[in-house]
Amino acid sequence: MRRRILLTIFSFCTLALGLARTAEGQVELDRRRPAQARGAVMIHNAFGSVTVRAWDKNEVQVRGTLAAGAEGFDLDGDKEGISLHVGVPDAWDHAPAEDAAFRSTLEISAPVGSRISVETVNATVQVEGFTGDVEVETVNGSVKVVGPAARVRVESMTGNVEVRATAAALEIRTISGAVVAQGAAKEVRVETASGKVDLSGNAVSALEIESTTGPVSYRGSLAKTGAVRIQTFSSPIALALPKTTRASFHLQTFGGKIQSAFCTGTPVTRERFEPFKRLHCATGPEELEIELETHDADITLTAE
Repeated sequence: MRRRILLTIFSFCTLALGLARTAEGQVELDRRRPAQARGAVMIHNAFGSVTVRAWDKNEVQVRGTLAAGAEGFDLDGDKEGISLHVGVPDAWDHAPAEDAAFRSTLEISAPVGSRISVETVNATVQVEGFTGDVEVETVNGSVKVVGPAARVRVESMTGNVEVRATAAALEIRTISGAVVAQGAAKEVRVETASGKVDLSGNAVSALEIESTTGPVSYRGSLAKTGAVRIQTFSSPIALALPKTTRASFHLQTFGGKIQSAFCTGTPVTRERFEPFKRLHCATGPEELEIELETHDADITLTAE
């Protein structure tokens, strides 16, 4: 009898904490906590997936499942914000990405004005609908950010990065995987070793891209003052800009071609004893500078 009572109490406590164990040994989550309208929401889930969606309630809701061997789940909060953490053994640092036994799945709802920070090791990340800053750090796994975020920062080693924003400043660093971003504004910086970089934006004042392999492209408008600097090794560079763009252009390639719809009639030159082809010209005051440089690929500028 005493054992039965103890088991009943344990079951009740488990449900009260929002935890229930599945037949596979996973732990189901269903937790809520009050949150500030514009507070920080910090999420750490090393393995699995993280999905964070904005809603109009001043609370954080967490649903999903913990891996069977996870060491626990913490949902804490103070005046600075809310933190969510999935604890895992140190031995999992080299866990195989495809093994479901190591994967915890979190589905999180948070106030639309929240500042979102996600940290993972081997997990996919999706963040939707927030107006505050969004930061994601991961080693392996795709990252997708959608919504009117003021600023987006992503650091990743492998995995594709996709940002669908409306007026966001962007900072993206990755080693491999494609980078696709729409709706960039203000300052944009992308660093990658391999994988295509495909950006579009509006009134960007600072655009800086560094890449080794994979095509680099930007389509959209630029601010009246600022700087564009793109450097690649074997990656072609293509810019599609409004035909009314007023800027100074400095284009350089070693083994590729230069084609520009701006400064029509200005010849591509090659200095004596120097191997690079260059095109220097201006369509207006030098308050906006565009510098494009590649070693072994083409540079193409089109006017729209």
